[in-house]
Amino acid sequence: MKISVKDGPSGDIQTGVTVGGALSDLGVVDRNILAAKVDGAVVDLSCSLSESSILEPLRFDSAEGREVYRHSSTHLMAQAVKELFPSAQLTIGPALEDSFYYDFAFERPFTPEDLQRIEERAAEIIKRNLTIKRREFSKQDAIDFFTSRGEHYKVELIQGFPDGEPITAYTQGDFVDLCRGPHLPSTGVIGAIKLLTTGGAYWRGDERNPMLQRIYGTSFPTQAEVDAYMARLEEIKRRDHRKVGKDLDLISIQDEIGPGLVLWHPKGATVRLLIENFWREQHIRDGYQLVYSPHTARLDLWKTSGHLDYYRENMFPSMKLEGSEYQLKPMNCPYHIMIYQSHLRSYRDLPIRYGELGTVYRYERTGVLHGLMRVRGFTQDDAHLFCRPDQMEHEVSRVLDFTFFVLQTFGFHQFDVF
Repeated sequence: MKISVKDGPSGDIQTGVTVGGALSDLGVVDRNILAAKVDGAVVDLSCSLSESSILEPLRFDSAEGREVYRHSSTHLMAQAVKELFPSAQLTIGPALEDSFYYDFAFERPFTPEDLQRIEERAAEIIKRNLTIKRREFSKQDAIDFFTSRGEHYKVELIQGFPDGEPITAYTQGDFVDLCRGPHLPSTGVIGAIKLLTTGGAYWRGDERNPMLQRIYGTSFPTQAEVDAYMARLEEIKRRDHRKVGKDLDLISIQDEIGPGLVLWHPKGATVRLLIENFWREQHIRDGYQLVYSPHTARLDLWKTSGHLDYYRENMFPSMKLEGSEYQLKPMNCPYHIMIYQSHLRSYRDLPIRYGELGTVYRYERTGVLHGLMRVRGFTQDDAHLFCRPDQMEHEVSRVLDFTFFVLQTFGFHQFDVF
């Protein structure tokens, strides 16, 4: 079969050779290769090749390579936890952008001393350089296997998988975890690991389910990179807006009022006023008409808009007044549409641009609330544009230009648009 390396050599390779073997045969020998893409799909280096393909080696300097690296790091940490605390049950453990976490069903919260022991055991497992292997089960065999190991959360996950599809797991020594992969070739590839914090998390994010114990960590190829990351975290902590807001007497969130509900103190309100005045001036300059809408409306409005069907779990409970149900608004959209529909419009009136600093209320779960970043009541920059089809491209371009202008005004010059 013909195997080509992206931006590299190509050649005829015997069918059945692994991805790692094919790269080696073609002279691409690099201990920093963690996994590879085969025709665009990320796979283990141990994956066998059965047809002509294009290979792209993945290293830590790529997003996909880092994800594989940190996904394997979650398994490393989970193995350390299971060796030290055998009664802990495995649930899920994803890789994040620059870290990872794993949730365990355990009878008590993990302590800082526990984290130190787990980190030390993880370092031992790295030294063992255990080969990481992929394993396939039928659905029933997977259920039987994880049942025999007392991993009831894994069994629950497997029971929700489609019938007839193979179930994959990964092994490293005696440790086995349900996983789609891909993973590193061995535990020894992980250079340095650091456990960060612990916390609670509900199984499947539902507060009606049992509380799990979550451990966060990070990993890098070298200890120096771990140290640099930890220094950056300390700087972020020093600049945390929750700390700054309290130290400068800008805002507070008080239990007597409720979680996720912010009080703006005089200094904070002054800063907010200056930002809002800038917002109003720029919107008016850019052709927007400012509107205001109430904080609540009849429940029927949210049925018509579709919010009740698709967003109900993030809405506060409705309240009954004078025989009608009312709902605190989670968004401003229906109000702006009602303003537009309040009388007939001509195509000559278009485009119409409505802008509002609209205060909305959303039922965010307690576990995800975070200072001003995730709250239950907040005022958002909201706008709705009504235009003809032939005006759409121009209006979208104007919105993007306006967005970039505002971001750059506040010092944001590097950002991603998805």
